[in-house]
Amino acid sequence: MAATTNVTGADILKMMNRKLDAEEFNVIVKADVQGSVTSVVDSLKLIDTNGEVELHVVGTGVGNISENDIHLAVGENTVIYGFNVDLPPAVKRLAAREHVEVRIFKVIYELLDDAKASMEALLAPEIVETEIGELEIKGVFRTMREEVIAGGEVKRGKVAKDLLARVKRGGEQIAEVEVSSVQRQQQEAKEVFEGEMCGLSLRTKKKLP
Repeated sequence: MAATTNVTGADILKMMNRKLDAEEFNVIVKADVQGSVTSVVDSLKLIDTNGEVELHVVGTGVGNISENDIHLAVGENTVIYGFNVDLPPAVKRLAAREHVEVRIFKVIYELLDDAKASMEALLAPEIVETEIGELEIKGVFRTMREEVIAGGEVKRGKVAKDLLARVKRGGEQIAEVEVSSVQRQQQEAKEVFEGEMCGLSLRTKKKLP
């Protein structure tokens, strides 16, 4: 068994799910004239995130940010971009109360840079696999539907709680598990190092053959 990463299995699954589903970035664009609205929207659509973030223009309009714009953005994780327009105090208070992001710019490139940075922030982090250690299973003490209690010797590196691990038999991977607990001499331990014996609780949704 090789422990492969220092984040939890749940963290890995979240990252993988985010990779599978494209993120969405919703915007409302308001500008001083219709030509500016068109330029901003067209430029936003050219921002390239390799298909990992989908831009949705929820609404557009000419003139200052209005209460209707705030209401349209509520609950949709929508950013309101204003170009050469104002945000009246009453509307600003409503936006704060409704937790709506309103960003005003007078230079189109600054607006686009902000949008690009916001979209890139939605991208899932790359999963980097790091081998932490290897353990040889000496015996399986109990097998339950989603958990296996086993014991073994750390052959290399270390084994620790919350690691994601691959279980191999004869060089062939048979399961991926999360190390839910580690015991050394019948006491809970955070880590067990090379040459030491330990007990393990391995959590998996796939029954080990």
